[in-house]
Amino acid sequence: MPLLKSGETIGLISCSDGLRPEERPLVENVIRVLTSMGLKVNMAETIYRLADTPFSGSPAHRAGELMRLFKDPSIKVIFDLSGGDSANQILPYLDYDSICTSDAVFVGISDLSVLNNAIFTRCGKISYHYRIKNLTETFATEQKTFFLNYFMKDSVAPSFKYRWLRGHHMNGTVIGGNIRCLLKLAGTRFFPDAAEKVIFLESLGGGPARMASLLAQLDQLSVFSKCSGILLGTFSTLQQKGLTPSIERLVLEITEKYGLPVAKTEQLGHGENAGCLPIGRQLSID
Repeated sequence: MPLLKSGETIGLISCSDGLRPEERPLVENVIRVLTSMGLKVNMAETIYRLADTPFSGSPAHRAGELMRLFKDPSIKVIFDLSGGDSANQILPYLDYDSICTSDAVFVGISDLSVLNNAIFTRCGKISYHYRIKNLTETFATEQKTFFLNYFMKDSVAPSFKYRWLRGHHMNGTVIGGNIRCLLKLAGTRFFPDAAEKVIFLESLGGGPARMASLLAQLDQLSVFSKCSGILLGTFSTLQQKGLTPSIERLVLEITEKYGLPVAKTEQLGHGENAGCLPIGRQLSID
């Protein structure tokens, strides 16, 4: 069954930092594209940042609006437009029992990796690592085709090109997302168990020293000793600037003692042409 059908309703929200006023035309364009595909749009109250604050509302207000969307039986998919730093503020205010029983699914990227993984950890429910703003940017035509095929047709199987850095097969339920944001869950009841999981990692900012530090933290949390494989997406700043050591080298070095299979794709991450990866779904690649 497709996640969405023409005539159905999606929700839009900003659970992390609120959008700036100058982003309003972008949001309006996203809505135009979605409605052109036959979808209805339900807007949360918490989209744009309030005066003199980076937030679209208090943590309780943002959580309340997300729960309103999850509890609305007409809403099939909730797309988060935001990113930044503050998504983890809302975690204590969410009603996880209602999220577990809701038919709606959550879609977000970057700081929303916090929510993708918290929802999986607390509910065993799939969320999706995808950036809805891609519908309006450089690869808008290709992204509209991708959206129609992925979200509105019968198959939502992951489809991306990859290359092997070590090994030739990995299998397991996917956890992870943005490496920095995932690690904000460390030590909390929302951090996913890495045992037998495929951990997906990507990043927008940060050079080699930052990535080495974050990888070391994951290793010290026993993620690499437990997981079944690592799927690397794009590490935008590091790759675009050609900084060294590369993310490939950093990951291979820190995981050498475990012999983990590691694959790399350029089609998942913060790129405007990036695809979608389900967090909490089984993934097998050869």
